[in-house]
Amino acid sequence: MLKRKVLVIDDEYTLLRLVQMLLSRRGYDVTVALSSSDGRNMLAKNGPVDVIVLDLMMPKESGFAFLEWKDTQPEEIRKIPVIIDTAKNIKDEELAFLQPRCAQIVMKEMNFTENLTAQIDALFKDKAETPQATPPEAVPAPQGLPTPPSA
Repeated sequence: MLKRKVLVIDDEYTLLRLVQMLLSRRGYDVTVALSSSDGRNMLAKNGPVDVIVLDLMMPKESGFAFLEWKDTQPEEIRKIPVIIDTAKNIKDEELAFLQPRCAQIVMKEMNFTENLTAQIDALFKDKAETPQATPPEAVPAPQGLPTPPSA
């Protein structure tokens, strides 16, 4: 059984690492990026993924800009479902932009990680390839995580 591939794009290093560990334990193949441009490079290098988890508020290039870029890409990239993870108070016009471009919006608040993993699991619940959870002691330490930015 192939693992579902998840690309997580978020500039918050600690949260990125936490999400990577939690999703890996749930049986997903997780790639991470600390910026929109890194996320685009990951897609170019590794090919399409099964879902993208995208933060909206990032320095240099926002998640909105990433979604605009995604709209211009070949079908194999455009069709990848996106789950937005954000602490942003989303305005009506932003919501109108996001709704046709994302599967879900998960707010960064209490129970964020549980809500996010539930949304990712739900996205694949009807598919035969949904990964089986891996016991925590069997999960290797995350690999390929970028080095945190220096302060």
